[in-house]
Amino acid sequence: MVRIAMVVTNECSPDPRVERHARWLGESGHNVTILAWDRSHSKDEKTQHEHYIIHRKRVGKRPSKSPLKILIGKKKFLSCLEGNYDLIVYNDSDTLSKNSLQSKLEILDLHDLAHVWPIMQRNSLPRRILSSRMKKQLKNNRKRFQWSLTSSPGLKNYFTEEFGIENTVILNRRKTQIIPRPMTKTVGYFGRIRDLSSMKLLMNSAAQANFNVILAGDGPCTDEVLKLFPEVDYRGPFDEDELKNLMAEIDIMYAMYNPEKENILRGALPVKMFDAAAFGRPTITTAGVPMGTFCIEEKMGVTAQFDNVQSIVEALNKAYEMNISECKGEDVERDIFLSHVEDLLTTIDHK
Repeated sequence: MVRIAMVVTNECSPDPRVERHARWLGESGHNVTILAWDRSHSKDEKTQHEHYIIHRKRVGKRPSKSPLKILIGKKKFLSCLEGNYDLIVYNDSDTLSKNSLQSKLEILDLHDLAHVWPIMQRNSLPRRILSSRMKKQLKNNRKRFQWSLTSSPGLKNYFTEEFGIENTVILNRRKTQIIPRPMTKTVGYFGRIRDLSSMKLLMNSAAQANFNVILAGDGPCTDEVLKLFPEVDYRGPFDEDELKNLMAEIDIMYAMYNPEKENILRGALPVKMFDAAAFGRPTITTAGVPMGTFCIEEKMGVTAQFDNVQSIVEALNKAYEMNISECKGEDVERDIFLSHVEDLLTTIDHK
């Protein structure tokens, strides 16, 4: 049985893309372990799913807003990883620091611009230096992988032009499971809570449109959001297996992102938009950027102007009347992904 490790620097609670790929590999008969960093010391050390297992490492609590301490924590986490595998999948460029993992093959999945994360909240000199170091690290490691993939056409072009990394687009589609909407005027946000301005827009727009809000997930802005909006229905971090039940309670998914952020301009597509469509929920996302264009072209929801409460209110009311009864599933993406992996594994079978 082929042993595969997947490395992430989050708590995988959840990480829908990584867990979906782990499931595909597990369904194909491989032994799959996700190695994650429990930076808050609040998650289960071990989570067993049907087709894969998540092992979370603790190396000391790290404040989410300190880039230096986060960097130190990431290095400690990565340096503690060890073991022999046939294949290792590194997720995003912040997983590339030195470790003691051994493998015959390595894959790099670039589903976001990790080097822009430090400057998302504040563009200070220390954060710019950290961002520059991460960018340089990716350039220095770009030739070590046997295959690279990414999550959108825009990001594919960016990584090819900026870093010389040829990669394959694997969109974040998932199994289609259309379920009835509750029609209770409820909008949800399920994922990383790291942009306070976007959360304020959600709360203010929902209040004005007379919509309920359900939040689930965690992130560096969680405490601030709960302090500003103590009455919000917050469900905390969630597991991939809990997503269907969360979706059953909402009518609309909120996925508004600041269009000035580099990852948004470069073409990042929100996982939650694909998740929502798979369960028959329309999404509200940002107009004037690739994710908005994709949303309209695929009839996955409606767009609104970021930082414009009235525009979001109108989008909420419009999305509430939408009916998403069909959605492209994961089959094509899964087949492309597994075809590449199996081709690589064949090369080591004959060594």
